[in-house]
Amino acid sequence: MSRNSRRKIAIGTATRNRPKMLRALLDSYANMEFPEGDDVDFLIVENDNVDTASGTVDEFREAVRPHNVFYILERKIGISHARNSALEYSIHNVYDILAFADDDETVDPRWLVELLNERDRNALDIVGSPVRIAPVDISFSWWNKLLWRAFVDINLRAERRCLKRVSQGRGDSLKIATGSWMGDLAFFRRTGLRFDNERGSAGGEDWHLYDRAKSLGARTGWTPNALAYETMPASRLSLGYYYRKYRNRARVLFIKRYEENAGTAVLRLPGSLLSRLYKAVVAVLTFPVHPGGSLLACAREIGSFVGFVQGCFGVRSKHYEHIDGY
Repeated sequence: MSRNSRRKIAIGTATRNRPKMLRALLDSYANMEFPEGDDVDFLIVENDNVDTASGTVDEFREAVRPHNVFYILERKIGISHARNSALEYSIHNVYDILAFADDDETVDPRWLVELLNERDRNALDIVGSPVRIAPVDISFSWWNKLLWRAFVDINLRAERRCLKRVSQGRGDSLKIATGSWMGDLAFFRRTGLRFDNERGSAGGEDWHLYDRAKSLGARTGWTPNALAYETMPASRLSLGYYYRKYRNRARVLFIKRYEENAGTAVLRLPGSLLSRLYKAVVAVLTFPVHPGGSLLACAREIGSFVGFVQGCFGVRSKHYEHIDGY
C-alpha cells in the first residue's frame, strides 16, 4: 500500500492472571512514541473464564486517549486461542499491522517505532527484536540474584549471535517469537495463516507459526533497536523453572518432528539424547568458573533429555497451564 495513506496498527497483548505485570506493560505502552501519520490502537485479550482485567484496561484507556483500547475475553484456554483472537480481530477490523508484546514484559519508548521502521525499510511480513532480562528486584535472595546474572549472560550472548547474523545479512534466518513481534496483516489475509490451536497450552505456537510463514514465502527480519524487557519473578529464578521450561520445549520439538516424519524423529532421538548428556557433563566441569551458568546449563540439558524421552511416549507439554508471574 502507498505510504501516503494512513495505516491502522493494532498492538495486541494476551494476558492471564498477571495483574501487576499487565499494569506495568500497559504503563510502558502509555509512554511509547507513536509513529506519525498512522493510527495506533490497543487490543487486550484476557484468556480466562471470567473477566478480571477490564478495570485495569479501563484505566489504561483513559491514559492513552485518543488511541482506542479494545478488550476481549477469550474463554478457550490456551495461548494460541488468545493470540488468534487478536489476529482475527485485527483482520476483521481491517488493520494493516499487528504487533505483540507479552504480559510479563515492558517495552522501550521507541519499541513500536523501531519495529515499524524495520518492517518498512525491508517490506517485511514478520519482524522481531530482542527481549532482554529486566533488572532484578533488590529484595531477592543471593541465590535468585546468582541465577539472574546467569540468565542475563545467556540472554545477552544470544542477542550478540543475532546481531552477528544481521551484520552478515542473514537476519531473515532468525526465528521470531511473539515476545516482540510485528506482522503485516496482508500476508495473513492472503495465506490464511493462524496460530495452531491444537497446541493449546503447550507453547511453541509462535515458532510453529514462524516456520509455517517461512514455508509460505514470508519475508522476515530482526532489528536490535526495538527493545522489550522480560520481568523475572523469584519463581522463575530457580533451577526447577528452567528444567521444566526446557523439558516442555523438548516435548514440543519431538512431537513436532514425529508429526512431520515419524521415522526420522525416532532415528534422531538417540543423537539428541547423547548430545544433552554430553552438554550436561561439560556444564558440570565449568562450575568452578561459571557456577550460575553451569547450574542453569545442567537444568536445561537434563530437562531437554527428559522432555525428548517423554515426547517419545506421547507426553504433551502443558507449559501455559501454570501461570508464572504476578
